[in-house]
Amino acid sequence: MTAEAPSHVYYFAVGTGVWRGTFTFRVTSWRRFLGARGLGGLNRLLVVAMCGTRLVTGASRLDSTIVARPDAGDFGEADNTVRLSAFGVPLYLLRERYVLDPDGTRVTVHAHERFGPLPRVMTRTFAYPAEIREAGMASTYHMPLLGTAWTATYHVGADRRSLAGELVCDWARATERARRVTGGGGGTEGPE
Repeated sequence: MTAEAPSHVYYFAVGTGVWRGTFTFRVTSWRRFLGARGLGGLNRLLVVAMCGTRLVTGASRLDSTIVARPDAGDFGEADNTVRLSAFGVPLYLLRERYVLDPDGTRVTVHAHERFGPLPRVMTRTFAYPAEIREAGMASTYHMPLLGTAWTATYHVGADRRSLAGELVCDWARATERARRVTGGGGGTEGPE
């Protein structure tokens, strides 16, 4: 019997379902943020707004729903919808499609994001690469956010129902902590 591909474990066996948790964001170096080239005025405004929101509301609520599509594409796909909110007000909406590479570790992510509660105002579509590591229990994403390059690393908990993530760039850090509340177990390596 061959081992299941790490990307199948990560998205189909562990990831599938509804996740809830918290999201935090902070600027780690205002000097580097202010000196960063290519951010643009809108991204700078969004960063200041995110910091202000965090000061007022604390951590944002994170809701994520991952739907496995193992028969899609060459090696399977998964869809993820992520919502960040504070006091019920939408702060961020991200819709992603993960296209799994037949090598079992590489992933191409196709994303559409929206900042704020208003549709079609602050939106964009983009793509970026990711790798699944540690037999499907960890991942690294190389994503362009807020006008700069970020590296996001995620680790699945030993219980296979919790996830801890850290997103970093040259001038900021964000964290995600989530727990699966429904779903999971969609493969031979399933948590249930």
